[in-house]
Amino acid sequence: MRVRKLTGRDLDVLTDMVIEFERFLDGIDGKKRRHDQKRMAAKLKAAGFGRRPFFAGLIAEEKGEALGYLLHHDGYSTNFHCGTLFISDLFVRASSRRGGVGRALMERAMQVARARGCGRVEWTVWNINAPAIGFYVGLGAKPIDDELILGLQLPK
Repeated sequence: MRVRKLTGRDLDVLTDMVIEFERFLDGIDGKKRRHDQKRMAAKLKAAGFGRRPFFAGLIAEEKGEALGYLLHHDGYSTNFHCGTLFISDLFVRASSRRGGVGRALMERAMQVARARGCGRVEWTVWNINAPAIGFYVGLGAKPIDDELILGLQLPK
């Protein structure tokens, strides 16, 4: 298995895996998300591979087959006074889970963070996704108990 930087050539397989991730999330919370392949591909292309990318990423593959992906972006923590690599997505295909793919993606993300001079890596996880929480705790991650994540949808 190898982990490499995600490129525009990976758009189709990234789109497929993002939709697989959404379907996985549907199974956790019972919601039915829209899984529009063309719309998703267009949004990912614009957001990740356009003039001003909002994310970068990593892809794990073996023998030409994509096993999983990780999307990230940069930020800064005034609490910790350091650059922070924020992970927005980590997904491993069902057939590749528990085989070290997620760990390999996270380890590479930490290498990317160090190379950029970051002092932290942060991410969110659904509080109902017990397997993911167990995975992250197994990596040594600790919950940030004194913070609450909020969001605001901007009007179009």
